[in-house]
Amino acid sequence: MESGLESASTSPRFVGRQPQLAHIRRAQAAVLNRGWQMVCEVVGEPGIGKTRFVHEALQRSVPAVPWAVGTCSPDERGVPFHVFRHAFTAGQAPRCGLRAGRSPGQTWAESAAEVPPAPARASDVRRFRTYQLARRLIGLAARDGLVLVLDDLHWADASSTGLIAHLLRYPVPAPLLLVLVHRPRQMATPMPFGPPDPDEHADAATTSHDRIELRPLSLAEVALLHPCVSQAEVRARYDLTGGNPGYLAALPVDPVSTGADPTRAAPGARLSDAAVAELRREWTDLPSVDLACLRAGAIVDAPFAADLLAEVAQVPAALAAEVGWRLARLDLIRRVPGTGRFAFRHPVLRLAVAQDTDPAWQAEACGRALSALVELGAPPADRARYAERLLALPNGRWVEGCVTVLYRAAQEVRCETPDLAIRWLRLALRATAGRTQRRHEVSLVLAQIIGEAGDLAESRALLQEIVPLFPADSLGRRAQAVALLARVERLLGNYAEAVAISRRELAALPAGAGPTGGYRLATEIGAAGILAGRPVAGLPDMLGADLGGSGADRAGLLAVRSLAAVHDGALDDARALLDAGARIVDSLPDGDVRDHPDCLTALGLTELYLERQADARRHLDRGLTLVRASHRDDGLCQLLLGRSQVAYHGGQLTVAIGLATEAGIVARRIGSHHLLGFALAFEAEATAWRGGLRDDDRAVALARSAAGIATDLATWCGRTAATALATAALLSGDPATCADLVRSAGGDSRLSRLQSTLRPRWFELLCAAALAAGDVADAERQARLAQAEANQVGLPGQRGFAESAYGEVLLARGEASAALPHLETAADLFRSGGMVLRRSLALASLARAAEAADQTGLAARARRRALELAGWCGTERVGLRLARPVGPREVAALTDREWHIARLAATGATSRLIGRQLNISPRTVEAHLTRIYRKAGVASRSALVAWVARLDGTDR
Repeated sequence: MESGLESASTSPRFVGRQPQLAHIRRAQAAVLNRGWQMVCEVVGEPGIGKTRFVHEALQRSVPAVPWAVGTCSPDERGVPFHVFRHAFTAGQAPRCGLRAGRSPGQTWAESAAEVPPAPARASDVRRFRTYQLARRLIGLAARDGLVLVLDDLHWADASSTGLIAHLLRYPVPAPLLLVLVHRPRQMATPMPFGPPDPDEHADAATTSHDRIELRPLSLAEVALLHPCVSQAEVRARYDLTGGNPGYLAALPVDPVSTGADPTRAAPGARLSDAAVAELRREWTDLPSVDLACLRAGAIVDAPFAADLLAEVAQVPAALAAEVGWRLARLDLIRRVPGTGRFAFRHPVLRLAVAQDTDPAWQAEACGRALSALVELGAPPADRARYAERLLALPNGRWVEGCVTVLYRAAQEVRCETPDLAIRWLRLALRATAGRTQRRHEVSLVLAQIIGEAGDLAESRALLQEIVPLFPADSLGRRAQAVALLARVERLLGNYAEAVAISRRELAALPAGAGPTGGYRLATEIGAAGILAGRPVAGLPDMLGADLGGSGADRAGLLAVRSLAAVHDGALDDARALLDAGARIVDSLPDGDVRDHPDCLTALGLTELYLERQADARRHLDRGLTLVRASHRDDGLCQLLLGRSQVAYHGGQLTVAIGLATEAGIVARRIGSHHLLGFALAFEAEATAWRGGLRDDDRAVALARSAAGIATDLATWCGRTAATALATAALLSGDPATCADLVRSAGGDSRLSRLQSTLRPRWFELLCAAALAAGDVADAERQARLAQAEANQVGLPGQRGFAESAYGEVLLARGEASAALPHLETAADLFRSGGMVLRRSLALASLARAAEAADQTGLAARARRRALELAGWCGTERVGLRLARPVGPREVAALTDREWHIARLAATGATSRLIGRQLNISPRTVEAHLTRIYRKAGVASRSALVAWVARLDGTDR
């Protein structure tokens, strides 16, 4: 009992199907008990394993019951009753239970020879008599019980089909189990078979007419079929075949591609010759036109319409549509629901037809398919697939067209699937050997997409190779290529190289060159200068009039110039440039802005430093949305860094840390060390202000890593790392290191190397370091400098830093009443500048000053609001600061965390108990206490208790 692919005979194991096997056993038992005919259909898709299932059921059947199996064949459709002849006369082994004498096979052969060979030519009466005679013969064979299996009935002749219908209408009065195996979609003659029972009634009592529909195997069952295959390979085979055991057996032994369709992704994959031979039986007798259309469909492989099929098969469209429906009736192809298209019933069948097609005909058909798809405007992926196939064939006449298709398709999908675009361009580049101009164009786009995908090193290497080969031209193609190289150098931290190559190319621009290349080169000069710590004051003035070109390129140069103006403190110029650039960007659609992420980054940072946080958030969020959708890692990192700073200035510490962490991951992925330095510094500063139990140590470690990467304090990254480490050092109790780092980053006592619009903030940090060191006089000097810089800048947030610094100085002097207006003004200014964290800290200092000045109402209001804002920011610094007394400089020398531990120790708690309460180790508590003893000037816990009690009493 073999049926080729259906039997899945290559599999040594039979898995699953246990409920269906039980169904057959129950039907067999019911036949013996009733002594009357029962019918059981076994149906399913081709290859689903119907024959193998019935074979397994017979092997497990009741031993005393004989069985006979007849199998239809497409070659015997002209032989009357051929399935019954096969069942009873095809050399079947003797069945147990058959009586001696003339065998039913002999009787059947003699009787069948007497009937007319074509029942359709006989009268209805004679046909009825013939069927009744066959029914009696079957009854004789089944008088002691018989399981009669009729397999592959979709290939049955009309006589056999008619006899089966007769047996269903006039059951055999004997214990006969009639098992009918067929593919419902391929039945040429409708048969009066009943509908399948619902799944929920699968275990119900067996009826006289039952139906078993076999479904695909599960992933776990497929794994049992292939115990020595890896899990990934099992998943790939399951995805390709859908769990169909026959197609699983037909797959090649070699590993299957894990792509969406391995039969497409692996042109070298082949089915076994036996599997192709078995499947070939379904199309071997097709007319030549039908066969040509079937082979054309295998070339097209995706759901295809009749017009495309006609082009590939070179037949009229009307005839192709007619052939399509004929092939669908044969279940070789199927109509895709909701469309007018067809597709092969299974990918493995398509692969078999393709493998059975002449390679030369395939090449010509692929070319015709590609030409037709280009004319029809098919999706890029469809066009590129045929171009890939043609380039793999030894036929050079298709190369130029294939390269054009791949080049255009890559540009169309570069935003959605850059990896696919890169693969197509690499293939096109290999095919352009000897075509210099075409090779340059493909290489430039490939370098650009590789850089956008985040592989900056490879992009740089490719650009360095091809840029010198570009001649100077009036269209500015060379200038744009050089600007792209300069941008990659800048992202890798090579600022001097970026400026040098941009300046050299800008000076050599030919007369009449378009403005686009000039805009981009000038933008790179400005951006690299800012990052190098030397903003270029005299960027080429190309903005006196609208010179045309891309609006996004023009906006990018405006944004960089505005950022440089902010850095230098020219705020009026910065606002004018920023407004002009923002108007252009806001008027552009996303498609135009998507390729200019640096423009949105520069706009967002400028707006942040001008304390327009809502606009900064809007532009940076727009940029993040666009670069995430287009998978641009080269722009993602900078936008994440800018958005992290907006969140930090707005007091959203958790958000800022998360964004900085993600930026660090992206920076490592693209290989940009200087962007990684920014990410670590921003994460360190936000972590330090969060003030958790382990945040001090983590912040210092992160900042030290950033400083180790960015060692040049002249660069923006180096100064950012130094100031982040200074902040972390101060908050962890090391004011001397803080002051040294800020002055080193600033270059002198005026901090002239630091950004002018942020100098009040850094002078406030120096003031806090001086107060922590007990040097009130130096703290006052730093506060005065902060006020002078803030008055010059005029930004609310920076004025808030100056007022806060002077208020803290007055509070340290014990002049609480005098400090109140300064601290209250600082809180209001921070609110105007959108700096929630700094406002909460200013309110905490205001509450402490009000308590010292016996203004309990003001103190209560400030304390309550400070804690509310601190909860929103996610910081513990405010609560710790509110617990500090207003006292001598020894208290100021203690960090907020050290004062907290001192108060806990003063209650008599042991180091182990304090560590358990704060979730830190006793050794860490002892280290804190050692520093507290030194700063407080005490030598024991008892002295520390008295010192804390005295300060708490003074505070009260």
